[in-house]
Amino acid sequence: MAGHSRWKTLQGKCLETGDAVKHPGYEQAGRDLRLGDQLRAIRRSRGLTQKEIAERAGISQPALSRIELGGGVPGLETLRRLGNAMGVRFRVIVGDEEAAKEENLRLTS
Repeated sequence: MAGHSRWKTLQGKCLETGDAVKHPGYEQAGRDLRLGDQLRAIRRSRGLTQKEIAERAGISQPALSRIELGGGVPGLETLRRLGNAMGVRFRVIVGDEEAAKEENLRLTS
């Protein structure tokens, strides 16, 4: 629950000071939490346990739990392995989501 408690603490501080919109840590914590929620939802929709996914992806179950709880963003390679373990392919946006031009890169191993 470290991710959720960190998020709640930061959220409380930002709301008290009125700094929620300006604080980059608040935005990052929100992105981490949303990513974790999305990964958990995909895993659950496929009826898979954290243990199954962690074993298939070659990571520890506590590491997967931390990711799902918003405790940080996994690297691209870990995301690829998690996607393979769940039978999905992720599309990762790097940079400005509002940019006028989009380039497609294929990272393969």
